[in-house]
Amino acid sequence: MSTQSARHVAIVGGGLAGLSAGVALSEQGFQVTLFEKRPFLGGRAYSFSDPETGVEVDNGQHVFVGACSSYMQFLHKIGAWQNVRMPGRLEARVIRNGESAWLRASSWIPGSAANLPALLGYGHISLRGRLRLLYGMLRIRLARRKPGSPLEQETFEGWLRRHGQTDETLSRFWNLIVLPALNDDISDVSADAGLMLFQTALLGAPSKAAIGYPVVGLSRLSGDAAERFITENGGEVRKAADVAGFRTENGSVRGIELTSGELVEANAYVSAVPAVAMADLLPENLIEQEFFSPASEIETAPIVGVHIWYDRPVLDDRFVAVLDSPLQWVFNITRMHEREADEHDSGQHIAISLSGAWQWKDLGKAELREVFVAEMARVFPEADDAAITRFIIVKMLDATFRVVPGSEQNRLPQETPIGGLFLAGDWTRTGWPSTMESAVRSGNLAADAVTRYLST
Repeated sequence: MSTQSARHVAIVGGGLAGLSAGVALSEQGFQVTLFEKRPFLGGRAYSFSDPETGVEVDNGQHVFVGACSSYMQFLHKIGAWQNVRMPGRLEARVIRNGESAWLRASSWIPGSAANLPALLGYGHISLRGRLRLLYGMLRIRLARRKPGSPLEQETFEGWLRRHGQTDETLSRFWNLIVLPALNDDISDVSADAGLMLFQTALLGAPSKAAIGYPVVGLSRLSGDAAERFITENGGEVRKAADVAGFRTENGSVRGIELTSGELVEANAYVSAVPAVAMADLLPENLIEQEFFSPASEIETAPIVGVHIWYDRPVLDDRFVAVLDSPLQWVFNITRMHEREADEHDSGQHIAISLSGAWQWKDLGKAELREVFVAEMARVFPEADDAAITRFIIVKMLDATFRVVPGSEQNRLPQETPIGGLFLAGDWTRTGWPSTMESAVRSGNLAADAVTRYLST
């Protein structure tokens, strides 16, 4: 069918994958109808208004690196780039036992060599350990990744130990980056995923390792802006629209059925929901097909966010990492969102992001408060004297899919054997782990596949 006679594409899921697919298709002139079961957009990258403080709170502390080219292009396209801040190089303070060291790239060394001072000047590792880091980086640069290689079956910790890394370098450097980036411990992620992370960021231009962050809530950053883009280009975004499933006939999708009984027909359909939700949208005889069955093996990992409002500033940095502590990474949301203190409010909003949060996911608010208030006071002396005006916990039990050994074979491509049906989602085959970049890439890939389908 030609694109002149078939212009309507229906998308199920209003997370970054569905939004990026909708934006890409709208940009190409397709009529898009996007369905999201919740009353807001963003998927796992959303924010809500805290009822007591009125402050936007993200469901998880989402930052990104300069290597996330598709995600950054998406923000530019929807007019949201002014709401993020992206420095030109990596710069992060790391605290251990009251002492600070910096992971700081050079501002005057050209090319990827600019990141070498971040390793050579990192004071939490001995000189011999830093030489081991350089050797490890050299071996990572030389490593050749390809689909189906043994690297997908080995842990990153195992690979690093085979290449000269020790307990010191693993705990104080490699896992410091792997745990928040891949939401799993270095002993659990695959070597392929770990190598991809460092080859893409730290072994590229200095800007690729820089840490970017939003200055507004996530829903306002991407959800609202993407909805505006789609509707201004003739599309429709239907929130609080619960989809019961895809109606299929003779091996093709014939429509989307809502729980209200409404049937929406289109020329192509994109499922942009997590793997387990995708399975619920298809008839059982289809989901059990050889093509779809690997997705049922995808595992997920939790993230827990601890939000503390203090009555005074306790942290100057925008964000800081903490070693040998349950704190992991601490974010100064007040400063990141560029909120100025005034005579009525001189407090500070701190977010503690706990990745791979198996230890914390089942604990109650009181238990988490006891641990993390005390730990904040231990690491940041100013917090010991400050009063807490608000404390909340945000849990995402299925925050990301796990990139454990063997997991890559469970990720599905965007094109399916069902006529007219395409897949998007960070868990699909994008070449990236579970990140906002992977979600946007999946949406773009699904949009490309739809375009090819409707052009034949």
